[in-house]
Amino acid sequence: MLACSRFFSVKVLCVFTAVLTIIFAGVLVLAFYGVPVIIDKTIQNSVQLDDGTIQWDRFVDLPVDIILKIFLYHVKNPDEIVADGAKPILEERGPYCYKQNIHKNILSTNSTEDTVTFERTFNTTYDQEASGNLTEDDKIVILNPVILTLFKITSVVERFVVLGCLDRILPEQYNKLFIEVDIRTIMFEGFAFAKLSNDLGPACNIVRNQVLLKTLPMKNVQRILDEEGVITELRFAFLQYKIRYPDGKYTVNRGLDDITKLGQIIRWNDESELSFWGRIQSTNNDTCNKVRGSDSTIYPPHVTKTRTFDIYSTDICRIVQISFQTTDTYSGIDAYRFGITKDTFRSATPNPENDCYCIQQSTDVDGEPSCFLDGVLDVFPCFGAPILLSFPHFLYADESYVDAIDGLSPPDPDIHELFLLIEPNTGTPLQGMKRVQLNTAMMPIKYIPATSNLSKVIMPMLWLEEGVSLPQNLIDELSSKYFNVVKIVTGVMYGLIAVAAASVLISSGFLMRKNYC
Repeated sequence: MLACSRFFSVKVLCVFTAVLTIIFAGVLVLAFYGVPVIIDKTIQNSVQLDDGTIQWDRFVDLPVDIILKIFLYHVKNPDEIVADGAKPILEERGPYCYKQNIHKNILSTNSTEDTVTFERTFNTTYDQEASGNLTEDDKIVILNPVILTLFKITSVVERFVVLGCLDRILPEQYNKLFIEVDIRTIMFEGFAFAKLSNDLGPACNIVRNQVLLKTLPMKNVQRILDEEGVITELRFAFLQYKIRYPDGKYTVNRGLDDITKLGQIIRWNDESELSFWGRIQSTNNDTCNKVRGSDSTIYPPHVTKTRTFDIYSTDICRIVQISFQTTDTYSGIDAYRFGITKDTFRSATPNPENDCYCIQQSTDVDGEPSCFLDGVLDVFPCFGAPILLSFPHFLYADESYVDAIDGLSPPDPDIHELFLLIEPNTGTPLQGMKRVQLNTAMMPIKYIPATSNLSKVIMPMLWLEEGVSLPQNLIDELSSKYFNVVKIVTGVMYGLIAVAAASVLISSGFLMRKNYC
């Protein structure tokens, strides 16, 4: 009887151990295949752009304001610059803060190619509380962007005529090389020039018509029309285009058929290729002009550290690529930090990948077409004007740019670099900052006496930060629906593995003891 009982105990333990082993194997399959599939499907359903879902509503009306911060460079010694060629002394003023709410006007959806087509409109309001004591009525002294542009884009012969009509084309307060202007006017409302008038005379009327023609491609110049469609005046403001009309027609992937393509721009203004960049000599014009990337508001889930993101910005008419930098946290949420590389605005000579961004349409401080030194990009095709782009305070740019001016603090990646914090499981952008600086080349211009003593400088005008930070109420909502669920399910998964493994080990231990008795 004892032997039978012992045999029965060993037999039971064998069966029990076998069952536990099968259960353990099942738990492993469930943990490493079943649970991830369930989690992935849950996340996928929550982030796809499917009409009628919460995600769709958030896509149409961004639930959080974009904060636009503007920093302008006040010129402290304009008279000395004009008379003696003195080094510019600048004083950074700002931030002047604005709230931007983005609404997407849905034009169509296409089930066959899994896309949605829309236009974005921006509602921009001044945030006095965030700006502190700064107001839009504050005045600064800056290099006159209109007069300098007119001199640069005209031929030598045309300059003589423009110079003779300058006091009629530009109002008295704006017909000098350096002007004093308030923030509201220079940034959004604009100052008027090239007004329609019977007092212009035949010669200056011809000049006005040439000004109208040459400013046609400039997106920061607005045409004011009368009821008959006649242009009565032009208005210049650095950012008036951001509040005046949509920034183009986007066609993006909805991620219903392939979640990895979620948010990818397929076409912009019905084109899959841009026409801003490249020259005959460029080696990869298609690379610079290919429409791709996201609009920076939506990303696919399952982000890895080896992933790179392309972001298309209509402000600068080009792609900026970001790559993984480090892990981080935001309001208790684990995140990946993505950022730019130091060679984003490198010169074409040492970096062939950026060769097609060297379009040589703006002249350098020597008056020659140029690709410029590292850290400065000619964006003439985008603005229709000789504007140069860099990161704020010439971050990652050639030191000669900084050495040519006084008053700038040293560039700091924490303050001046573009970055994105993203939750890797869902692809939710938690925080992001786009930062760029607008500059222009200041130098003597042939046959323009007022410029004869100017030093040769890449002059910073202003820099912008467009940022979004997910507020706590959305963090809490996303945590309860997605982030915490992933953590809990993952914890339960590993807990089941541990319990199943421990049970198998304990049962096996008893079985071994029985065999040795």
